[in-house]
Amino acid sequence: MKYYSQYLSHDLFELQDSLSGLSKSNRWVKLADNLPWDKIEKEYNKRLRNRHNGAGNKPARMVVGAFIVKHVENLSDEKTIQAIQENPYMQYLLGLPKFTEKPVFVPELFVLVRKRLDHDFFNMLTLMLAEADGSKPKKEQHIDEEGNDHGGTMKIDATCCDAEVRYPTDCNLLEDGSNQIDRLLNKFCARYKIMKPRTHRVESRQAFIQLTKKKRKGKKLVDKTKLVQIRCLQADFQTFFDFLGKHASNLLACFSRRDCKWLMATIKMYEQQKMMFEQNVRSCADRIISIYQPHLRPIVRGKAKAKVEFGAKIGASIVNGYTYVDRLSWDAYNESSDLVSQMELYRMRFGILPQEVQADKLYLGKENRKYIKACHVNCYNRPLGRPPKEENDLHADDKKRAIGERNEIEATFGTSKRVYRANDIRAKLDDTADTWIGACFFAKNAMKFLRGLLCLIFANNGLKTIKRRIFYGIDNLVGVLTPTLECLVKII
Repeated sequence: MKYYSQYLSHDLFELQDSLSGLSKSNRWVKLADNLPWDKIEKEYNKRLRNRHNGAGNKPARMVVGAFIVKHVENLSDEKTIQAIQENPYMQYLLGLPKFTEKPVFVPELFVLVRKRLDHDFFNMLTLMLAEADGSKPKKEQHIDEEGNDHGGTMKIDATCCDAEVRYPTDCNLLEDGSNQIDRLLNKFCARYKIMKPRTHRVESRQAFIQLTKKKRKGKKLVDKTKLVQIRCLQADFQTFFDFLGKHASNLLACFSRRDCKWLMATIKMYEQQKMMFEQNVRSCADRIISIYQPHLRPIVRGKAKAKVEFGAKIGASIVNGYTYVDRLSWDAYNESSDLVSQMELYRMRFGILPQEVQADKLYLGKENRKYIKACHVNCYNRPLGRPPKEENDLHADDKKRAIGERNEIEATFGTSKRVYRANDIRAKLDDTADTWIGACFFAKNAMKFLRGLLCLIFANNGLKTIKRRIFYGIDNLVGVLTPTLECLVKII
């Protein structure tokens, strides 16, 4: 029994014995043969907790390889395991010696791994990739007055990675809160076989359905629905805590950790909604937009596509094509405060200060410009204040070049969101979502590392010969076209 491809044929029985006979030109094989797995294993083992007995940990190559496959192919956790199960090249990437039809691990293991990792771990892996292909910035001849070495260019910017969450409206949040209280009561009464007390769940649900069925939802109708929902939820809270006070001494013993977390988010959401309704305002500090993901906050970015985004705001930097997630926050913040910390992270990673910093005008306030000047770092941007009537700018060409090169980080954000699912966070916890974002950018960096390997192959295997052939062809073409053009000129 053989599998026939366009170029090679593999015996499936031989394939089950060893994966060493796979084509070396495959992208997964090239990536597996060139990644620094030993260094990755050491960094991964630092984050393990082996205090308790149980099943052994999966190798770092298997875990990191699975994350690369997941985000490069844009798959869910379950489909990632299925794809690895069906593809011998992916199994080779994961370090399996033989082809197996069994799942490498259960999909739920992705959640446990995300809890133990973070975006700093993937930044360390990206730094290993830069060292492996020689993309790490090197010291240049520029040494400032304080004796600091400089080298390389750092491009910085901030963006928002959206989470997979329903668009939050006040009525939707109040409906979720009412449903949550009713679910907890049903769970408690079913466990201890107690008659459920009467609640206002039906009344709240009917008011919400009447609003959703309306094609045009006016402000009066929305306010009327919110008033009914708030009153019903207030009465249900009173009933809920009185009922638990009679039958349960410890709330944590009755419900799981997740239930308690959602209950606290529901209480905070109710207080916020009641305050905004009574004061007739539309915003409040630390606003809850989902009781199932209470860490999410509205982030106002002012973009044309979406003025308000719901997810994590990240500050990233690009050095020689590799992207590093320098800051991740679930609250909105001014990205201008990241410039100093990002330059210090650059010094910590590479041992030198950048030769040039490329950023937009939000980063280049008065204080940041003073800091950049004090560090003797170049930054070609427009000066603050009114432009002069007669411009005698000696660095005009450098400014145009910097603006064009800085567009790389915008393209990187778009590729990471569109291709590697950085804009579709399906992780429900704040720490697992952190790992999700870091894995997305690391998968993008791994593909950049693979492209660099192809360039090195061309450089080491006949690139000069290819250049000579191209120039030889151009010379021959010019030699053929010249007599023809001369004849045409004579005819004219």
